[in-house]
Amino acid sequence: MPTFVSMLNWTGTPAPMPDDVGEAIAGRTYELRDAGMHSVVFLPDQGDCAAIMIATCADEDALVRLAESIFLSAHVHIESMVFDDDSKMPAWIGREEVPPPPGGYLGALYEAVAR
Repeated sequence: MPTFVSMLNWTGTPAPMPDDVGEAIAGRTYELRDAGMHSVVFLPDQGDCAAIMIATCADEDALVRLAESIFLSAHVHIESMVFDDDSKMPAWIGREEVPPPPGGYLGALYEAVAR
């Protein structure tokens, strides 16, 4: 499953404060973790309730459902990007195994440094 990095902005009347959203998260930590949330860090924006969330979800629809479930009494605007989806990995990033170093390489390194 892909891991997403998302920017979340909560709005509403009255606008929620980071402490309000933080309390909502704290009250449902296990449920939100089971849904894929790894972490939420609030941004120090004056007057806004904004955060960065890292979550692993099956797809973007599941990510949106997770973000919307965090604080139900406010609207959340979500901007996300995939952080590590193997199926969407660029072709130029190889997945080859790195061979182990040759035996005795540390001894050879020490000898070379000592010369």
